[in-house]
Amino acid sequence: MKNSATSLCMLALMALATPLLAHPLPDVAVRAHFEQSGDWMLQVEIDPRSFLPDPNVAPYLTNADLGVTPAERQEKLKAQAREYVQKVVEVVLDPVTEVKPDLAWEFTAAENAPLKLPEDPVMLTGTWRTKLPAGSTGYSIKALPAGTLSVLYHNTALGRKVERYQILFPGETSYVLDLKTFTPRTKAPPPITAESLQPAGELPDSLEGVCELCGTGSGGGYLLPTVIAVAGIVVLVTFGSRHWREAETVDGAASEAAGSGVSPAADHVCV
Repeated sequence: MKNSATSLCMLALMALATPLLAHPLPDVAVRAHFEQSGDWMLQVEIDPRSFLPDPNVAPYLTNADLGVTPAERQEKLKAQAREYVQKVVEVVLDPVTEVKPDLAWEFTAAENAPLKLPEDPVMLTGTWRTKLPAGSTGYSIKALPAGTLSVLYHNTALGRKVERYQILFPGETSYVLDLKTFTPRTKAPPPITAESLQPAGELPDSLEGVCELCGTGSGGGYLLPTVIAVAGIVVLVTFGSRHWREAETVDGAASEAAGSGVSPAADHVCV
């Protein structure tokens, strides 16, 4: 009985803790590199898990996996990346012109780094090198509504990273990078805080129950309720183990008393 109950508690603990070990949700990274001469390199990085129905729980394609993946399958993954990026990202140059980049796809590590270790997660990186069309004054991207993942917007100009970057959700458009000054044409919006939403001392309904320690609310935090549930199971296991030990002690005393002919509760009998 003790072993079966302990096993059930451990299984419940593992079931609750498993989501915490899931891989991070992938995103689509779009990186542009601009030079004074007008040379322009566009790179798009896609995690192959993005092609799956539930990429959050899907395992990474590792460098070791890639080594045993048939060439036909590798080419199919590249074709999937080519089709996928057309559905989720649109590149725009001002005056407003939609760009159709011809990306050459390769398997790399994150941020176009070379694959080295067997456990390195594999990314698909598409690269397009070209020159900016004459008269181009601005560059931006759109995260298309058909996408389901966030799109990262990074820019590098004249060998230096543009400090401002964006995380776009499906349906959102990035700021426009001025191609003369290589600076954003618009200022970044101020950060959203509780004070900016409501007057001091008044919190919106959506922030009720916010945990000051972890910064999550009852409706938006997954980690906090899971940790509480796990802690509850640990308490139950501890309490149950103590109860079982006490029960075994009483049973053992009863057995010894039966062998000697003395009641285990004899000390409490009135005569």
